[in-house]
Amino acid sequence: MPPRGSNERLDFTPILTHYLFLFTSVFAVLAWFIAFIAQIVATADFGHNAVGTLWFAIWLQLFLILGVVYTLASDSIAMHRLQIITFGSVSIVFAIIGVDRTIFTHSASLDAVAAGWLILAMVDILWVLYFTSEEDSLSLYLFNSLGTGGLSPPSRRRRTRTASVHNSASYGGGGGYSAAGIGSAGYDTKLNNSFAPGIGSNPLDNAPPQSQRSANSAVGPVSPGPAHSALGADTSAPQGINSPLMSTPGNAGIGAGGGPPLPADTSIGSDSAYPYKAKALYAYTASTDDPNEISFSKGEIMDIIDKNGKWWQARKEDGTLGIAPSNYLQII
Repeated sequence: MPPRGSNERLDFTPILTHYLFLFTSVFAVLAWFIAFIAQIVATADFGHNAVGTLWFAIWLQLFLILGVVYTLASDSIAMHRLQIITFGSVSIVFAIIGVDRTIFTHSASLDAVAAGWLILAMVDILWVLYFTSEEDSLSLYLFNSLGTGGLSPPSRRRRTRTASVHNSASYGGGGGYSAAGIGSAGYDTKLNNSFAPGIGSNPLDNAPPQSQRSANSAVGPVSPGPAHSALGADTSAPQGINSPLMSTPGNAGIGAGGGPPLPADTSIGSDSAYPYKAKALYAYTASTDDPNEISFSKGEIMDIIDKNGKWWQARKEDGTLGIAPSNYLQII
């Protein structure tokens, strides 16, 4: 089977909008060309012994640069972080060896080799520090403060786009209610106890069509006498809105015209419950392990119910309710 996310296009926006990766990528490419050209000149001037194992190191560094760029563009840090950390650590060792062998040689070509490898060593150190950072670490917070977000944390895999519980429920809120009754979605601490699950499907939707009920009543058996309900009321006569069952308060349930008046609709579907609107800076795919998350595309406009904490409660244009990471959204 193809690797997860292989059918998705690369997005270089996180690199262009993140100063750490923008400058380190540019410096890495420039330093690699400087070291590569200088090694060619130094080999021509002093022979192979002047460069030695740095020829292996220069190609290792090239594949590391390409791997980092691909990982950032595909937002697959958690999937490739181990390889990047391993090859990045090896590249740091070779870079230090390259600087030590070529610096202070009083040769222009070897000095250029030392300069190129010195820049590559610093870039590799920054990359290894980022990819080894945990989600709640201070180093990751400082690195991400240099950009506008859009990348999944190094300790978390990017989610594939799958059908969510929110979309399968008849009401966009999802949150544990399904058409058959109460679902199995558990409590999520990211909701801060302020996100009410949506209402399930209308029970009246499961009733047979009006034509079917009429046909059944036309061919049904004739009662030998007036039928009485459990309360003693005569139910053989047509039951209209003026019948005793419908007109007597308390005899009819909610939706049949009786009983106390229903309270005013104060659900979260009212316009007053959405004080903010936010625009998605990047596309996000909801986690398959958390049915409360919602997926959205880049540039999508959503209503924000609650914007406290790192996860905001949002409502999409199609009525889907759920939580979304705040660093992917921008209040408009």
